[in-house]
Amino acid sequence: MEKNPQISVVIPVYNSEFYLRNCLNSILQQKNQDFEVIMVNDGSKDKSGEICDEYSKKDKRFKVIHKTNEGVSIARNIALNQAKGEWISFIDSDDDITEDFLTIPIECHTASVIQKNYFRICLDGTKTLTRLENKCLSTPKEIAYFWLNKRTNSLWNKLIRRDIIGNYRFIPNIDISEDFLFFTSIIHRVKKYAFSNIGAYRYYERPNSAMKNFENNLRKNIHITFEHLHIIRSYENENKDKWLYEGLVYGYFMNTLWNLRRALTKEERKEFNSLLNEMKIKSLFYVNKKTKFKLLFIKMINLTSQHG
Repeated sequence: MEKNPQISVVIPVYNSEFYLRNCLNSILQQKNQDFEVIMVNDGSKDKSGEICDEYSKKDKRFKVIHKTNEGVSIARNIALNQAKGEWISFIDSDDDITEDFLTIPIECHTASVIQKNYFRICLDGTKTLTRLENKCLSTPKEIAYFWLNKRTNSLWNKLIRRDIIGNYRFIPNIDISEDFLFFTSIIHRVKKYAFSNIGAYRYYERPNSAMKNFENNLRKNIHITFEHLHIIRSYENENKDKWLYEGLVYGYFMNTLWNLRRALTKEERKEFNSLLNEMKIKSLFYVNKKTKFKLLFIKMINLTSQHG
């Protein structure tokens, strides 16, 4: 009987022929070779599909699924359904990783999530390293506080136990802040959140990145933002930890709606205000000062919508 790999690497692929080889080669160069790679070619129009086939023929650990274009969320779901590893790593096809990224330190073996350092490489070539000290968080409030206040909801710099994810999947047709919504739905299962300085993810800013497109097409994406809020609101009845639910709402505001604040119409401000009122949010004891300052902006929006 074939042994399951320690790590399943999930890679949605779409029109990334110029970066894909670097990504896949960085995985081949890992010190920890106990992995499988599931590439989902999401209807690429360039040679990305051919590159995926090339690697799958050379190494049986590399598996490729070809499909019509339906977005990153559905592509990741297809890969998750095929994954056999104890751990899941989400890597974007235009990024890459250092040789230790898939290494799991002994002290992290009992963790639910392992967060690694990451490099951010800007369009002008500027490179910055975000480094976190080796430590573990083991209480729900510690984990949620760090996650909400330190903007750590991206999936690409983390290893997540597959049993923590369970049967939860990405919400189809949502490709903006899908990471946040995904992690929102599994964070209450996380018992131990570990940080490791061994290995790093390399995130490259691209002119056509999802976040850049989001910022450049604010009006087009406002309807997605409100759909997100309605989804988060649905968690209220499912989540026993009221403080966590409230934090998710505010955390979402920080990570997505903050980017839209200048584009909201008067009616949309009213709708947002109404949603918050229906959520009956009260406690903010776990939110830091910077976040609270941003929350004041919500009240300013409300006043503007009422008197503007």
